[in-house]
Amino acid sequence: MLRGDHAVTAATVAEYYNQATELISADLGGSLHFGYWHGLPENSSMQDASRQMTELMISKLSVGPGQRVLDVGCGAGRPAADLSRATGASVVGVDISPRQIELATGLARTEGMEDKLSFQLADVMSLPFEADTLDAAWLFESMFHMPDQSRVLEEIARVLRPGGRVAIANLVQRVPLTEEQNAALEEYWKVGNVAALLPLEDYPKLLSDSGLVLTELADISEDTTGPTFEAIGRTHAARAVGHTESLAPGELASQMGAGMDQFIATPEIGFAIIVASKPG
Repeated sequence: MLRGDHAVTAATVAEYYNQATELISADLGGSLHFGYWHGLPENSSMQDASRQMTELMISKLSVGPGQRVLDVGCGAGRPAADLSRATGASVVGVDISPRQIELATGLARTEGMEDKLSFQLADVMSLPFEADTLDAAWLFESMFHMPDQSRVLEEIARVLRPGGRVAIANLVQRVPLTEEQNAALEEYWKVGNVAALLPLEDYPKLLSDSGLVLTELADISEDTTGPTFEAIGRTHAARAVGHTESLAPGELASQMGAGMDQFIATPEIGFAIIVASKPG
């Protein structure tokens, strides 16, 4: 069963990231995604775990020089830059937040990667690309913001070349949430613009119905959510001691913190890597 806030729209998600991108990036080690802590030394940083998550996702795409990868919900551009640098592939990123496109474009320019990276305002529900023109795609913690996830995957399947791969890193319901749990999380859904959270077991059918073939479905919650929130907590504590000014409007920062606390108290929400391909 889908969980989330049915009032989420592209406009509300864009405004959320226009305001909160710098805060989220600071919390998450420079990228806007959870860390992958598997096998890391005990004193590893959020940045170390964030980098390892990006490396894990890169490994799922199997792309190389001369190929083009679609980054759906590209954020501030760091994973796209790491992907291109590691593989030689070009990356085209789309996002609905003008602030994130501005930051990602600035990153490409600063790192001298404008020949490999491009970013544009676009909605994944209607991608501005011809059919069968991209070699791979990834959705790095962007899919839960999208109410109609079937439509999202259908669009990705349309633009991928036959044999192209898609990798998804996403929050999931490890087991279906009760009505009481969903009610308790209502404020988190709203503040975080979580439009739809699926049970892990729903993905095979969702992908099949969208024209994609599932190749991997891995619950990596134990190495992601808990350790990441512990790291964020340490960052917040250090920020409070240093009396550092918040990187987001005060009310939003407070709401995000409260939502995080509720998330931590709900271990039924986890994290998964899903990999699929377009038949070819």
